[in-house]
Amino acid sequence: MTAHIHSKLMMQYAQDAMKTNTPWELWEFRKENSDEPWDDLVTHPMWCEYFEYRRKPRTININGHEVPEPIREPPKYNSPYYMPEFKYPELYERFFWEGDHTDMHRLKSGLMHLTKDAAIAHARALLSFTTQKVSDE
Repeated sequence: MTAHIHSKLMMQYAQDAMKTNTPWELWEFRKENSDEPWDDLVTHPMWCEYFEYRRKPRTININGHEVPEPIREPPKYNSPYYMPEFKYPELYERFFWEGDHTDMHRLKSGLMHLTKDAAIAHARALLSFTTQKVSDE
């Protein structure tokens, strides 16, 4: 007998369902092995084997911008991570985790993300404090 491919996630979902009548609001899905963005669930998941499911990432609020919460624990060895970086127009820089002093310092900074999109969102939120709006006059 083999467990359902999403059995562990189903348990997490059941825990959420014990706390709220609308647990799907806390979850996202997308096609398996896709680079497509995650979509919000609008009802209970079907738990289809061709889809991936996850709890929505936690966010933090920076100057009115909801930004994915930076990671707080070291990632796996040699995995990529991303940091906001203002010297590049792309607003991020990619690194690979080695667990050295520099990596640990970056982790403690509260700026480390597992996706470039999260690092870019974090950079834009920080820039919102200082970026001037150009008037149409």
